[in-house]
Amino acid sequence: MINQTPADWHAKRQSTVETATCGSEFVAGRTAVEQVIDIRCTLRMMGVAIDGPTCMFGDNKSVITSSTMPHSMLGKRHNMLSYHRCREAIAAGISKMFHMDGKQNPSDVMTEFLAHAVSHPLVKYFLFWKGPVEDGA
Repeated sequence: MINQTPADWHAKRQSTVETATCGSEFVAGRTAVEQVIDIRCTLRMMGVAIDGPTCMFGDNKSVITSSTMPHSMLGKRHNMLSYHRCREAIAAGISKMFHMDGKQNPSDVMTEFLAHAVSHPLVKYFLFWKGPVEDGA
């Protein structure tokens, strides 16, 4: 979303097979971080001022928590690389990761068939999202 307008969407089968959801979520997170960096760079080249970090949402609470905490243990090398790429972007102020329950995740509108009663409230997140509510931290 750029200025509350969908600007880029990505869906691709991952090239690695994961035994746990956490690994595939980190690989997806790394892909999202690389896309965010690319879009931010493109916008800056066009003269658009970038104000603050890009907000990224995920429905896997353990991935979001471990991405925002710099001391986590991972076993597979490509998971470690994906984890550190996400951490690097957060530490550099490029992105921020937030947890969003799967039932409220607006990305499902673009990836799954949903009835109108389910999809309409999710589309409102795209159109009327005002930013994350800070919890006093």
